[in-house]
Amino acid sequence: MGRRMLRPGALALCLLLSGMAALAQSPLRNFELERLELNPGAEGSLVVGTGELLQEGMFRISAVGHYSHKPLLLYWDDTKYEVIGGRTTMHVAAAYALTNWLQVGAQLPVVAVQTIGTLPEQGLLANPKSSGLGTPTLSLRLGLLTQDAQGGFDVAVEGDVGLPVGSMEGFAGDGGLRYMPRVMVGRHFGFIRAALDAGFLVRPGGRVSYVSSKPLDELGNEVRVGLALATTGRRLRGEFNVRGMIPLTNQPGSVELLPGVRYLLNPSMEVFALAGVGVGSAPGTPMFRVLAGGSFGDVTPRRGPGESSVKCDLGLSLSPEECPDRDDDGDGVRNLVDKCPAVLGDSQRDGCPRTDTDKDGIEDSLDACPTEFGPAARQGCPVRDQDNDGVGEEDDACPTEAGPADNRGCPLKDRDKDGIENDQDACPNEPGPAERQGCPEEDGDKDGVPNRVDSCVKEPGVDSNLGCPQQEMPLVAIAPRQLDLRGKVYFEASQARIQKRSFELLNWVAKIMREHPELIRVVVGAHTDDRGFAEQNRRLTQQRAESVVRYLMDKGVPAERLEARGYGSERPIDINTTSTGRENNRRVEFLIIRDGNTISEERRQ
Repeated sequence: MGRRMLRPGALALCLLLSGMAALAQSPLRNFELERLELNPGAEGSLVVGTGELLQEGMFRISAVGHYSHKPLLLYWDDTKYEVIGGRTTMHVAAAYALTNWLQVGAQLPVVAVQTIGTLPEQGLLANPKSSGLGTPTLSLRLGLLTQDAQGGFDVAVEGDVGLPVGSMEGFAGDGGLRYMPRVMVGRHFGFIRAALDAGFLVRPGGRVSYVSSKPLDELGNEVRVGLALATTGRRLRGEFNVRGMIPLTNQPGSVELLPGVRYLLNPSMEVFALAGVGVGSAPGTPMFRVLAGGSFGDVTPRRGPGESSVKCDLGLSLSPEECPDRDDDGDGVRNLVDKCPAVLGDSQRDGCPRTDTDKDGIEDSLDACPTEFGPAARQGCPVRDQDNDGVGEEDDACPTEAGPADNRGCPLKDRDKDGIENDQDACPNEPGPAERQGCPEEDGDKDGVPNRVDSCVKEPGVDSNLGCPQQEMPLVAIAPRQLDLRGKVYFEASQARIQKRSFELLNWVAKIMREHPELIRVVVGAHTDDRGFAEQNRRLTQQRAESVVRYLMDKGVPAERLEARGYGSERPIDINTTSTGRENNRRVEFLIIRDGNTISEERRQ
């Protein structure tokens, strides 16, 4: 009898021990516990997609640290066990805009520290790893619509793929691909941004726990929904996020509330923090969560319709149009309604001062043509004069051709028949060349040779002898751009001393300059051949040019009309391979500078 009683008891004991052994082997399924997802571009919200994308070529990289408290609870025989007491995760996210409508993103979570809570029956459950790699996620976001000044919504779709490389021993990997298509819709309402983000998560399914006879939690597909409200247009911004999960398997739903703040340190760096609570017992829903981090790159948010640029709070120099809520001129009228945002004014004149820009006695605010002088009878607008000849179109017989009032606005004819119309002719009654603005040539000695080419302006001569008397041989001719020498300036060998045989030629140069005050400035340029060192040649020619200038000054030519230039061998006029060519290159030139032109300009002419 005792043996028959013993056999059922032994059998029950064996079944109990084998059940406990099975539980010890695989009481919990390994899966990705983390539910927090970042918004890589962080437009509007840090954790909820708002339908906005970065602009082409922009990027953003964020580093986030967050702590979740008691994210995994296990119920066994109606007793609650805190499998994970706390979890600290480092999260890196990045986004880059390939175009204005296509953005790529990536996220990499790493479990830094994971503490173990209370476990049932010592040894019944294996302790999870305290650190490990999370599930990396890649995303592709496509912008469909963009809100503009006329209204509308920001709409985008996105595809996320979670790679199966996370640490399964640390509840940081599903052991298989997970992916989630999602749609995001957002809109600005003044300085408030609202957004809805909905996605369908597809992940490997199965029961979470086998320590109970009935499954309390079951992994599988789920719908994830995010709602966000965020302030915009300021350096310090706030946001309130609600992230929820609707299960499509036998597991409870959950909601997480995450309010936070963001602060823009400078146009390329931002810091932020969020803290909130979780509601529900679904795996991965913490009792509370704290998050803090920073971003760098193109972190300054774009200016939304009807709002000020965030840069307005950074002390940067911006246009009034970018900062409509600011009062740049301090007159108490906001830039948005200030018609003179950069000038102190008053509200009665829409921020403008009482001004009369065109000085016609009519205030600008009442002047139909505030920048043009005009009579009050024409509301401050001038008499229209298409050809700008001072004759109003109603009195101008030639409205498209300029002419004097005494000729009814029509151009005058050419009275002196010199090819220059009277209104352009400085001497309309005397014929003259165009280079003298229609005035006749000056001829001081009345020999028929104009002063401008007369080498002897004080003595009558003949044209064939440069305006000099027949018995005199002029050594210098006046050309338009230079004085042409009928001879050469000689110097002592390798010296700047002028030889006596050149004195007569230089005396003629001095005579020409004294008698022709219209030659305002002459550059004395000395040149040499290419023998010797270039720098020595340049110094020698500079000294020779200065010697010529001093000689001319001694002969009565004012110093301000002369300039010495030594060019060395830089500007040859002949080859340097023959003695004749070298002789030609050793020369002194007298260049005439007219109307303030430079030497290079004279040479181009």
